[in-house]
Amino acid sequence: MPKATRILPPSPYHNLSAGDLVDRLGALKADLSGLQAQEKALRDELIRRGSSSLDGAVYSATITDAVRWTLDTGAVRSKMGADWYNAHCRQSVVTTVAVKARPVARALAA
Repeated sequence: MPKATRILPPSPYHNLSAGDLVDRLGALKADLSGLQAQEKALRDELIRRGSSSLDGAVYSATITDAVRWTLDTGAVRSKMGADWYNAHCRQSVVTTVAVKARPVARALAA
């Protein structure tokens, strides 16, 4: 009996070259960077004003403090040993896409 073949629908980006995809992703990441800087400035100003609850015409914000526990993995590995540490860690494969402006893009932006 023949096996069924899974047919994937075309990606919305199927007609773009790999270079165009890289450029679009880079531009988007640059836009996001600017937006994140604005977000941080607005967030810092709300915190600076010292209120715990604020209302706008469309959104409301609450500001809370919490304790975050973090683990010093270097200290644990040193104290417990690498074998113990490795036996108690979960590992997974992570795919990273790093995007940076090429020198020609920096020259054009100047």
